[in-house]
Amino acid sequence: MAANQPKSFGKYILLDQMAVGGMAELYRAMITGVQGFEKLIAIKKILPHLASEEELISSFIDEAKLAALLHHQNIVQIYDFGSLDNSYFIAMEYLFGKNLRLITQKSVEKNLPLPLADALFIVSRICSGLDYAHTLKDFQGKPLNIIHRDISPPNILVTYEGSVKIVDFGIAKAANQTTMTQLGMVKGKVAYMSPEQAAGKIIDNRSDIFSCGILLYELVTGKRMFEGETLHILSHVRDCVFVAAESIDDQLPQQLIEILHKALAKDPADRYATCSEMEADLEECMYANAMRPTAHGLSDYLKKLFADEITAEETLIKELTELGATASAAEPTQQKKEKKWQNKVKKSYEHLAESGKKQLDSIKTQNEKKNPVLLYGGIAATVVVLIALFAIFSGDDKPVEPQQVVQSPAAETNVAEPAPAAPEPEPAPVEAVPEPPPPAEPTKLVIAVQTLKEKGFELALPLFEEIWANENERSADVALPYSQALTEKATAIVESEPQVAEKILTLASEINPDNVAAFEQLGRLYMMMDDYPMAVVFYNQATNLAPDHPGPFFALGYIYGINREYAKAEEMYNQVVELEPEYLDDALFNLAAIQLQQGKKDTCIENLKKALSINPENSSAQKLLEKLTPKSGG
Repeated sequence: MAANQPKSFGKYILLDQMAVGGMAELYRAMITGVQGFEKLIAIKKILPHLASEEELISSFIDEAKLAALLHHQNIVQIYDFGSLDNSYFIAMEYLFGKNLRLITQKSVEKNLPLPLADALFIVSRICSGLDYAHTLKDFQGKPLNIIHRDISPPNILVTYEGSVKIVDFGIAKAANQTTMTQLGMVKGKVAYMSPEQAAGKIIDNRSDIFSCGILLYELVTGKRMFEGETLHILSHVRDCVFVAAESIDDQLPQQLIEILHKALAKDPADRYATCSEMEADLEECMYANAMRPTAHGLSDYLKKLFADEITAEETLIKELTELGATASAAEPTQQKKEKKWQNKVKKSYEHLAESGKKQLDSIKTQNEKKNPVLLYGGIAATVVVLIALFAIFSGDDKPVEPQQVVQSPAAETNVAEPAPAAPEPEPAPVEAVPEPPPPAEPTKLVIAVQTLKEKGFELALPLFEEIWANENERSADVALPYSQALTEKATAIVESEPQVAEKILTLASEINPDNVAAFEQLGRLYMMMDDYPMAVVFYNQATNLAPDHPGPFFALGYIYGINREYAKAEEMYNQVVELEPEYLDDALFNLAAIQLQQGKKDTCIENLKKALSINPENSSAQKLLEKLTPKSGG
């Protein structure tokens, strides 16, 4: 949306679009009320083309429910949640400031490093907000055990007044939510994950603590903790391989080094147990080193760092809110105009209908006993006129071509000379309807999508690459089919050229982080290379994105089985059985084999029988069942 085109959205006015992600779009908006009341807010709404995705909508609703419970000065506040124009939305606090990613980039650009005291202050505020979320209880007093899962620079915003806010609890989960799988879920940005999160294991609040440690490391050293391509970063995170902070800056206080070591311990048991413990150590470190950071001091630093941007943003917001207020004031007038027009159309239609009825009665009186063909021809002609007039009067965007009723030759055959009939009333003149405009030329994206559908990825990929090369044209509408085309290409060469396929699949998953097929193929690729830990990571990502897709669960069952992790393998195969795929008999056989390894003979036999009831020709199930239930001798 252009900045000068505010748009009504229920009780809100959308001012301009600030960002677009793979799932939702973020708008700067305002709400107005009586006596000139105005409030600037932010609205996050599901992308229109995803409105029918039930799993995604469920996740969005979970986010809203969870975020509504959070009321803390270091967490963005949620005001409203609902559905308008077939799109779910969340209305939240508008934060006039910058995220940590932009702050660190600008500090390098202007050669104004973030003061050490401010870095410690920021992370201590993050710890405060997280500790609140981690320890929050529901209305019955039961701990929710919320984990953010994506503590990273873009999700930490510092306002120009020095407030620190955690944003986007979009992938956070409460432990008792039914949408949460029992598997570890690889979510969030790879370079800010904990080792256990990167390995696809079950995580707890200490995963967020590790992510806080990464932020602290990067703020105080000015260096990225994990760098490189996505897959290399994932490997380093999983193994917790990074350069120690003291090796980068030997002037760091000893207390700070100890905090970093504890927060960044590979084993969660060696980390801080709670964020409040880490917060306390940060405050003690600041006190011991005569640091007295404040929100006011942090505000001064940001205003110096973003002086030009702040002025421009203030001007933009002033202009947008003025336009928004004008649009809001005009809304009742516009509604009255629309209602008046609707009433006018209704009355005109009623008048035409009454006039048409009188014409039909007149025609019927004169002709019903003399010429049936003329009767029905006249009725049809009158109805066509009414339809044409109504289409013009109602302002229908689609032109209606009046149909012509051709009189049948039978009407000219006179069996008997009819008595002179009253002349038919002339139909009301119909204004000429303009010819519809010629169809618009298909866009590059439309051509690329059609090419992918009809001729395959080989011809479509160059088209998508050309579109993607223009950053202004990058959007979810391009990302989804482009990622699909890349995945199809990689799938075709995954066995013959695995290294090339790996790079293509990585690109596909980066362009569309919700591409289930790309993660599934990466899992398959690493299985082929016998790199089972990496295969587990990507199969887990696929199960998280598509919990109703049995393939990745089946692959995980196999991996856990050959690695003698029988309990996990049984869990995976049980999940496959619940989903009832076409190969249900094979899933039941594998489940039975894993149960036999655990000494669950009776359950094993029961599942073998189920497999054979589905497919009596499953020889593997038949042989194992015969082995376990030998026929007694006569």
